[in-house]
Amino acid sequence: MNTTKVNFAWARIQQYLEKEMHRVRDEIRNYPAPIPACDAQYNYLLEEREGLSSELARVRECMNEDSDSENAQCSVDAFLSVSSCLGDSAKGEIRALIESGNRYGRMTSD
Repeated sequence: MNTTKVNFAWARIQQYLEKEMHRVRDEIRNYPAPIPACDAQYNYLLEEREGLSSELARVRECMNEDSDSENAQCSVDAFLSVSSCLGDSAKGEIRALIESGNRYGRMTSD
């Protein structure tokens, strides 16, 4: 995988995660008050926000690593395999973009 494809893959992953983070933050901000401590839906949103934050931090770390290394594609593939925040369609689209080198594809969400 060339450097351009690696960088593009990480940028698409970051874009998707940031979009999801924005959605979750909006849901939290607009959640009706008062919020009881046992509200499962609200607690799920908080957990989702924490997961997205962790994955975004990992993506930024990977983007700063040497993308010329032989393990660059393996890093992208490994991230996609373990991500709990990226849906299957987003993962498939990113993998397809890597394979095709198509820089103009649109990101979809599950």
